[in-house]
Amino acid sequence: MRDTHDGMIEILDANLNEGVYSSLVECIINGELLKLNFLIIASDYQRLKKILQFRPFENTGIAPYRYFFTFRYRKDIDNKDLAFFNIRVEQLDKHKQFEFSISQKYIANLLWINTIHDKKQIENIIQK
Repeated sequence: MRDTHDGMIEILDANLNEGVYSSLVECIINGELLKLNFLIIASDYQRLKKILQFRPFENTGIAPYRYFFTFRYRKDIDNKDLAFFNIRVEQLDKHKQFEFSISQKYIANLLWINTIHDKKQIENIIQK
């Protein structure tokens, strides 16, 4: 297990706006810290909201929690559309990885984002 979240994609939020579901993530592309907002399916919206409300440590009011995709995942053998992915949950100096269910499409999006080297490829999803 890594001791740092460097190089990981941080999951910031899941949103519902006028019937459109989206996910907001933060990552470094070519040395620049970017927030990316992309469309997701409704069931992933619910799953992400549960992840972002997960508070495994005792100090729930002291500092914010942060959630990072560790790039570890495995298919759900009972559901071909889903997978389990590891999320590094952090608060202050505490951190631990937990496994959550999400669509394979969502994981594919995160893996694709990780391959981007030029922000021109994703200008339409950069949050300004």
